[in-house]
Amino acid sequence: MSGEETIRRAKPNAIDRIEGFILFAFSAAVTAFVTSGRYISFVTPRTMPYLWFAALVLLALSIAAWFGAFQCTRDSLGRILIVAVLPTLLLSLPLDSANASTTGANRAIAINASTAAALPGLDTAAKTITIRDDDFGSWFDRIDRHSEQYLGYTVIVEGFVSRDSSLGPSQFSTSRMLMTCCVLDMTPFGLVTDTSAIPKALPSDKAWVRVTGTIAKGRIGTASHGYDGLIVKAKSVHAANETPNGYFYR
Repeated sequence: MSGEETIRRAKPNAIDRIEGFILFAFSAAVTAFVTSGRYISFVTPRTMPYLWFAALVLLALSIAAWFGAFQCTRDSLGRILIVAVLPTLLLSLPLDSANASTTGANRAIAINASTAAALPGLDTAAKTITIRDDDFGSWFDRIDRHSEQYLGYTVIVEGFVSRDSSLGPSQFSTSRMLMTCCVLDMTPFGLVTDTSAIPKALPSDKAWVRVTGTIAKGRIGTASHGYDGLIVKAKSVHAANETPNGYFYR
C-alpha cells in the first residue's frame, strides 16, 4: 500500500503544474529584463552573465517542478508565491520613461582604465583636454592615475555640482554618477573644482555647469581640515544644459 502511495504521489498534480508555471514566468521575466536592456537601470552590465545563469536555473527548476520532481504541497506553493511572484511582477513593470530620460539611468558607460588607449579630446601642443560626455569616466581615471603628466593642462569639462563636508567653501566637485554594483550604491564622482579665483557666487548644488580650469595640486578642504590633492583651478564656470548620458561603471 505504501508503494502505491509513493507511486501516486510521484505523479505531478495541479499544484506541481502551478509551481512549474510560476518558476517559468519568473525565468521569462528575468530573460525579458536582460534582453530589453532595462537591467542596466538597476545593475551594471558586469552582472549580465549572472542574470542569464539565474534565468537558466529557473527554467530548469520550472521543468522539474512541472513534472512533479519536488512534490509541491499547498504550504510550499504559498511560499513560492511570495518568493517568486512578487519579483516577477516587479521585473515586468515598465520603467518611468520620462524619469529615465532625465536621469540618463538607461545608459551604462564603462570606464576605460587602459593607459595605452588614446583618449579623445587631448591636445598636447596646446596642453588642453576637452572632455566629452562619454569620456568623463575614462578621463577622470586617467588624470587620477597619472596626475603628474597632466599638471598645468587646461581642462574643459561639464558635469553637475556636488558637495560634501570634505570640500572647502569655494570648492565643489564637477561630477557624474558612478555605479559600482547596483543602483543602491550609485554615487557622484568627479574633479574637485576650486573657484577661489573667480569673483562670483558658487553654483547651486546639482546645477549643471561647464568648467574651464587648470589641473594643479592644491588644498582640498580648509587649511585646518583638509588634505593636499589634485584640483581644477577654475578660470570660468558657466551654466550648462543637463546631459542625460547615463552612469559610469568600472
